[in-house]
Amino acid sequence: MVKNVVSAETKRRAAMTQFSHASTTATVLSWDDLRIVLAIAEHGTLSGAAARLRISHPTLSRRLRQIERRLGTRLFERTPSSFRLTAAGEDMRQLAVRLRDDIAALERRIGGRDTGPDGPIRLTAPDAVSEYLLPGILAEICRVHAGLTIDLVVSNQVLSLAQRAADIALRITDSPAASLRGRRVGTVAMAVYAARKLPVPETLETFGGIPFVGFDSALACSGPGTWIARNIAESDIRFRANTMLGAAQAVRSGIGCGLLPCFVGGSIPDLVRIGAPLPVLSLPLWLLVHPEMARLPRIRRACDALAAKLKQAAPLLTGEP
Repeated sequence: MVKNVVSAETKRRAAMTQFSHASTTATVLSWDDLRIVLAIAEHGTLSGAAARLRISHPTLSRRLRQIERRLGTRLFERTPSSFRLTAAGEDMRQLAVRLRDDIAALERRIGGRDTGPDGPIRLTAPDAVSEYLLPGILAEICRVHAGLTIDLVVSNQVLSLAQRAADIALRITDSPAASLRGRRVGTVAMAVYAARKLPVPETLETFGGIPFVGFDSALACSGPGTWIARNIAESDIRFRANTMLGAAQAVRSGIGCGLLPCFVGGSIPDLVRIGAPLPVLSLPLWLLVHPEMARLPRIRRACDALAAKLKQAAPLLTGEP
């Protein structure tokens, strides 16, 4: 048993040594090393390779000696008139050629991607905006601006534009981040809605005893959550949702009245609005980008298209008839 344990431990240490050696070897070479070997192989002389690389003959000679010393093998057979590849050198040359070709292909593939008007766009928006406001707008943008590819990231969290979690953000807020560049593209009004099948009052003054959809802790401290806490009795709250989308579906199902953005309530045929929108709950809708991304043609193109379409949607946003 002891012998087996010792044998296993010996094998483990040997494996760790091999892994350590492989990790070290993997970091020995750089593209600059491969580029030097490739230049010498293609020109056959140090002077020709030095001119190609725009470095001095002594510097190139010293760099080659350093590479061979680190690798522990000769890469070239020296003759008075030329340098000829060894087997190890040929392996390096082949790898350098593959990498050079791959790099060139990558440059061709991505070159100009950030300077042209076309390309991918990552747009983030809250769930209710994505569900009830954006579908028709994005369909029209995709039809008119065929070169843009839009990836919609639905999130109620504030995704970081600086870390490229998204390129453009639509946010309903009265205090957008000062580090972002953007424009106000509308005003989102809110009102009380109810399912047509639910017996409801005609005005907001007679809500006592009427079932209501409220919000859980995720939205309780928001403007809508505060309004409900001040105006609706706790005993009338029959359901709580943690998102506007969840609240809209609860109201639609007839659980109770609910406070919804007008673009949500006005988009659901089964709902009726009770009273006028509540001015105290109106919030700006912002189209935001990171300053570095704002300069890119495709970002400007997408922002302009979104802003134009959102301006057309103003009656839906504000709850106008």
